[in-house]
Amino acid sequence: MTTLILASSSQYRKKLLADIGIKVDAVSPHIDETPMPSESALELSKRLAEEKARAVSAQLNANNSNTYTVGKNQSPIIIGSDQVAYLETDATSLLLGKPLDADTAVDQLSRCQGKVVSFFTSVCVHQASSNTTVVEVEETRVYFRHNPISLLKSYVEKERPLDCAGSFKSEGMGVLLFERIECRDANSLIGLPIMLLNDILSNHFNVNLLELATA
Repeated sequence: MTTLILASSSQYRKKLLADIGIKVDAVSPHIDETPMPSESALELSKRLAEEKARAVSAQLNANNSNTYTVGKNQSPIIIGSDQVAYLETDATSLLLGKPLDADTAVDQLSRCQGKVVSFFTSVCVHQASSNTTVVEVEETRVYFRHNPISLLKSYVEKERPLDCAGSFKSEGMGVLLFERIECRDANSLIGLPIMLLNDILSNHFNVNLLELATA
């Protein structure tokens, strides 16, 4: 039996898995997400996804918990994910994190008007017992419409996207902020590339999410 653990405190990532019939326990990784000097958005996303997966694996090992024991000498498969939004203009480049407050959310959205923002969403799948760690990333490009500040403030007040990188919820009314989205998997923008995750699990861990979902 396959045991998957989500290394995340994100309600959005857990719901994405639940929506396709995959119910997992989620464990908060408690890591420092501060970017390193000169670290690119892509590098940051991949590093944090791996650190989250390894941190949760270490937590379970340190607690000597048998709750998630799959079988003799076999540990659970840990899924870490991280998303970094990156805005580049002629004048500057900017990492867009979770705004946490309304003023920051409006400021982020105002900077994105008429611009293209790249969202790098990384997935790390880690299993300690097999000494296997795979990290891959998908990029989503979001083309923002022009909206007045007053409307951006109204949006933030209504939807409260304060815990979302980029200050919007694409699964909600936030999609109305865009002209178009370029991506392989719309789930990536919400926080977890399901197609990529299924590729990694099937190619490296002999796990098929569709088999689990329909079992």
